[in-house]
Amino acid sequence: MKNILKQFRKHPIGAIGFAVLIFWIFIAIFSPLISPYSFTEISIEVQLQGPGNGHLLGTDMMGRDILSRIFEGSRSIILISLFTSIISTTLGILVGFTAGYIGGRIDELIMRIMDIFMAIPLLILAMVALAVADGANAPVLVLVIALVFTPRTARVARSAMLTQKSLEYVDAARIRGESHFFIMFVEILPNTLGPILVEGSARFAYATMTVASLGFLGVGLQPPTPDWGRMVLENKQVMMMAPWAVLFPALALASLVIGISFISDFFEKIYYRGD
Repeated sequence: MKNILKQFRKHPIGAIGFAVLIFWIFIAIFSPLISPYSFTEISIEVQLQGPGNGHLLGTDMMGRDILSRIFEGSRSIILISLFTSIISTTLGILVGFTAGYIGGRIDELIMRIMDIFMAIPLLILAMVALAVADGANAPVLVLVIALVFTPRTARVARSAMLTQKSLEYVDAARIRGESHFFIMFVEILPNTLGPILVEGSARFAYATMTVASLGFLGVGLQPPTPDWGRMVLENKQVMMMAPWAVLFPALALASLVIGISFISDFFEKIYYRGD
């Protein structure tokens, strides 16, 4: 604990990032209790009402409370992004470690397949996958985005494996007769924690942006589930009349992405730069 506090004092950007993430996690958990209105409540009488007057952040073009919808939308975007980053990092480690450890033609084949998927623009690949899945819901979004991110994580994991597998402690493990699985995931994995934490937190930020982007394009989570990207899409036609309906969801998204990016930068400073 003392070491963590020391690192936060040395790199306050990490403390800021974790504070922002904890704030949004708190909002996501307690959203049903702290939201002033139901996120589905429609009221034409208060349509496009400005901030204040009973609606702290105003209302949208259907008279729904923006603050309540932002609070509820935080639950889906954080859960989907978190599970996406966990799954893609796990799959990337499995694929990258296997390719790097075995080497040779198998390594070449696996990484060329990864390169093919990486050559396709991320959003296009995700949209095609969602079209094949015939609709988007939370589990489908998690699976699709995780699979799209896996090749990028696999490259980082493979690079870390290639750096470690020729070191003396790995040779010692082989001499002791340890299994390949033990060498990869008990001996080598703990020594690649730095790159994996940096990549995993970066994937978290990218996943958040991807979920919101898909929502803005209309192929993400479907109504009535609030989605920050879809909130911008639904209100962009009244942006000049009611800028708050677009501004506040966009600011919520920006704050979360920036906070997670600060965490990724914090891990990079510690593990890569040795600060």
